[in-house]
Amino acid sequence: MYFTLEEARKEILRRSNDTELQRCVQEYVGEVPSMLSSSPKAIWFRSLPTPNFECVRFFERAAFLGLEPLFLEFMEDKFCVMNPDKVALGKMTFYHGRGKRNGNKTSIVKVIDFNQCSGKSFGTITTTWGDGFVSFHQHLLNVEIKFFQKYDLSAWCKIHGGKPFSYYHRVMALFICHGVLFENFFYEGAEGVFVNDIVLPAISKVTKHFGLKPLIVRLLPMESESDPYWCWYPGHLEKTVEAFLQNEKICSFGT
Repeated sequence: MYFTLEEARKEILRRSNDTELQRCVQEYVGEVPSMLSSSPKAIWFRSLPTPNFECVRFFERAAFLGLEPLFLEFMEDKFCVMNPDKVALGKMTFYHGRGKRNGNKTSIVKVIDFNQCSGKSFGTITTTWGDGFVSFHQHLLNVEIKFFQKYDLSAWCKIHGGKPFSYYHRVMALFICHGVLFENFFYEGAEGVFVNDIVLPAISKVTKHFGLKPLIVRLLPMESESDPYWCWYPGHLEKTVEAFLQNEKICSFGT
């Protein structure tokens, strides 16, 4: 399924200059999202992009391809307390290096009420101090990364049926020649159900249609891909989050 970085770099250059292939993809998906129509991008597709260590890794690997990095987000996705990646967005772990016994030094800050947020779309969730959950993570991105592009794919997916089984093969078709997806797919657990029932059939369908595999590069090292570290945050960002929590305390004292 995965291409190496070097393979992907060569293939995206060749495919993105193939006007007939671009026309075929356009015909297949109906409309290529505007952020991908002008030039190929390196893609990180998450419900809610955030500057964790996985994001840092994405920027490092995207730079090797010489492509502009792009966050594809899905604001209409639902927050699920059974999904550890989504939980990590609301219960944030900050990494402060190694301790004397070589253990991880971490701290945890909770920024949402999980009971109130479960089952809600990301775009409707608020933090414990009243700000939008999405805008909060956007602020963290601005602090850590400064310059980046992102595109909410929610409306595009809704046009194509609104359910993963109806639109996911079109998402995969975008990585035929319009971008390179950085991802690790897991075949077991809750995510394994989605991968086996939705992702793999979509990749198979697109590969059969175009005679080409979608350009997917492994984002995380295989030997550590399930390590929770990738959902953690650089320790210095904790001060930024604590400043928001201080505002919450000030507001509560003033009521």
